[in-house]
Amino acid sequence: MKKFTGRYTTNTAKALKGSERILCQVSEDGTIYICNGFLLCTMNAPEYAATVQPLTCCEPGAWTFDKDGKHEDEAHKLDLVKLFADTVRDTADAAPLARAPFTVQAKKAPAACYYNVDADFAAIYDTKFIDALHPAAQLRTTSAISAAVAYVNDEPFAVVMPIRAEPNAARAIKAFFTEAAEDNTKTGEADKLRAELAHAQEEAAALRGDLYRAANEIDELKAKLAELHETKTEQPAEQKPEPKTAAEIIAARWAEVGGLTATIKGATTAAPVVWLAGDTKPHEKEIEAAGGKWSGKKNAYYFRVA
Repeated sequence: MKKFTGRYTTNTAKALKGSERILCQVSEDGTIYICNGFLLCTMNAPEYAATVQPLTCCEPGAWTFDKDGKHEDEAHKLDLVKLFADTVRDTADAAPLARAPFTVQAKKAPAACYYNVDADFAAIYDTKFIDALHPAAQLRTTSAISAAVAYVNDEPFAVVMPIRAEPNAARAIKAFFTEAAEDNTKTGEADKLRAELAHAQEEAAALRGDLYRAANEIDELKAKLAELHETKTEQPAEQKPEPKTAAEIIAARWAEVGGLTATIKGATTAAPVVWLAGDTKPHEKEIEAAGGKWSGKKNAYYFRVA
């Protein structure tokens, strides 16, 4: 587990150890600048005391430290303050780099992988120098071969030099980020289509419910119509009133005989007459036997009811 001292870690000393030389300068405001040619750090006094001083056993100042120890005569040859300020200015408008969750093997060391989405380039850095920085640090740079500035809380505090990436490594890093973006786009489209499908299924279910209810209503109406039709069909035929008077009884008796027509004359009088007209010839004996009389004038039989 990394331990932090300000913006740096315990790996900062490890990153500087073994360097051919380490340069130290102090600005007018007291900021301490440390550089080994690959990593340029700005430090406050506690950060310096925790990371650099145990390695060099030197107080902050203008000096160069190599295998032979401390030298103060060459410290002025490289202006670290100006170099840091110029690099920060050059990368001020650059977008933060996105870090990949893997490393690639460079010629001499494993390298941390980064990608600039806006400018579409991959950059790699020695992992020992990246591990020297706080994990929250963001890198900004203008190209794969330009120095990157490390920021914490939008404040620049270090510069890291890149390693030139092999073409295959650069393509792999780019593919990781671009294919992931495409997958996210496809996932978003798939989610949208699934939502539309679910909505369409809900509408279809609602329509099926409406159709089911409509079918039930139609069946109910058909049943009611059939019931009304059956009731009308089953109504008994209108019955003829039963004859009440003697004349009516006689008329009803002969009205049922085919070919005969029975009429009552003077039905409301005390002596009504029932006349039988029509085809009386086949029934003349039967009519006469029942008391019917022939009227040649009217060419019909009659019954006089007393």
